[in-house]
Amino acid sequence: MVSIRTASHPIPTKSIYDEEESSMTKQRVSMFLEKEPFGTASGMINAMWQEQLTGLGYEINAHYRQYHGRHDMLMPMANADRLRRVLGEPPADLAVYCDLGVAIRPPGPEIARKSMVIYNGLIGSQGTWLANPKIDMYCAYSPYMKDILTSLLTVPDWRRRQCLDPSAFNRVAYFVPALPVVDRPVGDERMQGGDLPEELRRAIDDGHIIGHAIQPRKPDWFATFNILLQLNMLARENGTKPFRLVVDQEDFALIDYSLANGFPLDVAGPKSMLDMLGFTIRDLLIPVRFLSQPALFKLMRQAKFGLSYNIYPEPYGFYVLESVYAGCPVYTNGIGNNRHNLPPGHGIEVIETVDMAFGDLSAFGDVARRIYEDVQAPAAKAEECRRGREYIARTYNREASSRTIRAIIERVQGETPAAVPFEQLEIQRSPMVRLMDEQTGQVVSDFQHVTLEPQELGLYREVLGRNAGDVAREVTGGALDVLQGLFSRGVLSLRPVSNAK
Repeated sequence: MVSIRTASHPIPTKSIYDEEESSMTKQRVSMFLEKEPFGTASGMINAMWQEQLTGLGYEINAHYRQYHGRHDMLMPMANADRLRRVLGEPPADLAVYCDLGVAIRPPGPEIARKSMVIYNGLIGSQGTWLANPKIDMYCAYSPYMKDILTSLLTVPDWRRRQCLDPSAFNRVAYFVPALPVVDRPVGDERMQGGDLPEELRRAIDDGHIIGHAIQPRKPDWFATFNILLQLNMLARENGTKPFRLVVDQEDFALIDYSLANGFPLDVAGPKSMLDMLGFTIRDLLIPVRFLSQPALFKLMRQAKFGLSYNIYPEPYGFYVLESVYAGCPVYTNGIGNNRHNLPPGHGIEVIETVDMAFGDLSAFGDVARRIYEDVQAPAAKAEECRRGREYIARTYNREASSRTIRAIIERVQGETPAAVPFEQLEIQRSPMVRLMDEQTGQVVSDFQHVTLEPQELGLYREVLGRNAGDVAREVTGGALDVLQGLFSRGVLSLRPVSNAK
């Protein structure tokens, strides 16, 4: 059996993929991770990697959390002692970090011969990992995140005619996370969480139409609340049962407080609609604490629709995939990977317009009408979810996860890729951009929504699809600064010409 040494938390010594251990020579891996195994979705991803490395015969030394506790946050005695132990050992063969784990100890030759970072998101220690030559591989959950990471790492400097990290075009990879529910009908029972509240059972018994939007701190409440209110206006007009939305209890508390006090959320419009309908917030929202996987899938099987109109660019999208797999369609603005993780007609409905993104309240009426019509005639959406379930089962499974993780481990041990010359790059629309109205210059983006000035819009049209070297020679003076701004604001990005078509 492989020996595992951990800083504080043991991990399973048997691979979840039920494969025999590799005959390769045992090597040492140091892991620096924010979340313990199975505590959250990020913890589940961390566990996948730990178990896969274990199956390959690596000896693992895992360290968790930047801060050991409240006292260490103010006076890092425990961190200092942990660093003493880390630096007291010979460098490992490989260091594996999560995006927040790089704050525990940055990559370097004193830590490991090779280093890689797994991105659960992009919020942690950005200045440490952006264009860091000591990181050998950047690893994402999805092709979308691979493209986003590549665009960030290769932001061009047009005056110097070079990218932030020109070798990053060949140093970003992605793996396929296994969706636990594909192999276990109740999901992974090691994931922590609570049960469904009694209030939800009563609502279902009363015939209320249940939806879900339970990703903590992620929903765009301007969009989500307006969709829900317009659904209930349609229900009242047609004499049908009310629509109610299951939400995270922290989000419920935020909305409730904002309705009572007028801040921090601007809910003046929704409040007037609530008053007009004669509803309280409790009549429409059902708060739940973080759910266990069995409870989550029970909710999704009972719900008629899911909402993922979010402000957070989803790197993968467990939530929407789990909902479709359970037979519940999801309606979304498509932020992050939500617009990519299933083909059209497979249970995820991306409905977004420029008007919605730029705050037109009435534009959300189209979403409400689509949901209302689908709930009244559910056969078409049920068939879409059936196709989605089949796609998920053959795509996001253990075998695919194992294969892609192992390919990355083999790749990171190889030679450092060469830089791609600036003249071999082509200008493309940034993968952050969801929508663009080329008449008005309005850009809907996972980064920020912007309206291009006429000069910016004209230059955008002029350079799109062209060779970067040619553009650098032709665009001069103040126009070069305008061009730089299109990249710095995430409207344009670069790609190697060989990958352009």
